[in-house]
Amino acid sequence: MKIVIAPDSFKESLDAGSVAECIEKGFREVFPDADYVTLPLADGGEGTVDVLLQGLAGKKRVTQVEGPLGELVNAEWAMLEPSTRISKKTALIEIAAASGLDLLTPEQRDPLVASSYGTGQLILEAMQQGAQMIILGLGGSATNDGGAGIVQALGGKLLNSEGQEISRGGAALSELASIDLADIDSRCTDIELIVACDVDNPLCGDKGASHIFGPQKGATPEQASMLDNALAHFAQVSESQGCVKGEQSVYERTGYGAAGGTPMGLSVLFNMQIKPGIEMVLDVLQADEILNGADLVITGEGQMDNQTLQGKTPYGIAKRASLQGIPAIGIAGSLGTQVEALYGEMTSLFGTVRSPQPLEQVLQEAELNLTRTARNIASTLKLGHAILK
Repeated sequence: MKIVIAPDSFKESLDAGSVAECIEKGFREVFPDADYVTLPLADGGEGTVDVLLQGLAGKKRVTQVEGPLGELVNAEWAMLEPSTRISKKTALIEIAAASGLDLLTPEQRDPLVASSYGTGQLILEAMQQGAQMIILGLGGSATNDGGAGIVQALGGKLLNSEGQEISRGGAALSELASIDLADIDSRCTDIELIVACDVDNPLCGDKGASHIFGPQKGATPEQASMLDNALAHFAQVSESQGCVKGEQSVYERTGYGAAGGTPMGLSVLFNMQIKPGIEMVLDVLQADEILNGADLVITGEGQMDNQTLQGKTPYGIAKRASLQGIPAIGIAGSLGTQVEALYGEMTSLFGTVRSPQPLEQVLQEAELNLTRTARNIASTLKLGHAILK
C-alpha cells in the first residue's frame, strides 16, 4: 500500500515537514509495512522556499532588511542556479520572510502602518546577486499597503500634493497625489517575476484585500474601510498616470487582493505573472509523478474552512489526487466554516484538537494531537477493511 502524505504547515506550531512526520508516525503504528512518501507542501506562504528546495538545487541566503514596522530582521531567501529544470538564475522569496505577520506579536499588528519595504529590499538584493527570474510567494503578510513599500524600496517615489514623499503603510496611500518612477532600478525591466499566491480575491471591495484579510492583520471594520479606500486611491492614481503594466484595469484582475494588495505595487514595476501558489509548487515538485500508483493521499493545514477552496494546499493536492482516482483525507488543527464543500475532493476531514483549550495549549500539544489523530484514522481504515472483508 502506497500512502502519500502531502500537508501544508500548521501555522505557529508545526512546519510542513514536521506535520508530515507526525502523520507518518501515527499511521506506522497501524500500517508499519506501508510504502510512505512524504511531500511537504506550501501554497506561496511561509515555508514555500523550503518546500521548493526539496526539488530544486539551490542555496539559502540571509539578508538583513526592514521588517513590517521598520525593525531590522534577518530574512531568509534562496538562489537557484540554472539547471535542466530551471533555465535561469532564479531567486525564491517569501513576503512572509521580511513583511510577515509572524514577525509581529498580536499586539503589534497594525496594517495602517505596516510596510512591504523589506520585501522590496530582498528583491533588490536578489537582482544585485544576478537573479534573472524571481519567484515571489505572497502568503502570510502583515501588510495592507498594496506593495507600495516594494515600490519605495526599488527607487519609486510616492508623493503627496506638496511633492513630499508619503509615509510607509496602507493608510498613507490616501495622501498619494503622484508617482515618480524616474529612479526605479533599471533591472526591473528585465526580471521575469512569477508571483505565487493562494487567493483569487480582487484588490478592493467587500471581497478585497482590506475587508477579507485586514481583520487578521489587526484592522477594525472602520480601519478596513479606510484601507480599502486607500488602495482604491493608489490604483486610481497609478492608472491615471499610466504606471500600471497591462491593459486590464487593476480592479478587475484576479488575485490582486493577495498580501494586502501587493500585486498592485508589483504591477507598477514589473511585467509579472500571477500563478496559483499550490499549482506552481506541485508542478515544480512533479507531484503528479509522485502520486502515480498511490492508494491514499493524506493532506492538511492548520485550519480548513471555506478559504481552503480558494487555492489552498489541501484542495490543490486533493484535486490532483482525484484526477488519478486516488482518495484523499484531510487533517486540520481545526475545522472552520463551510467545510462541507471540500467533500467534493476529499472523502473525510478530521480536526485534531481534542477539547476546548487555550490557544497556547493547543499549539504546545499540536504534535501529540496530530500524531494521535493520524493513528486513529489509520485504525478506523483498518477496521473498515476488516468489516468489509
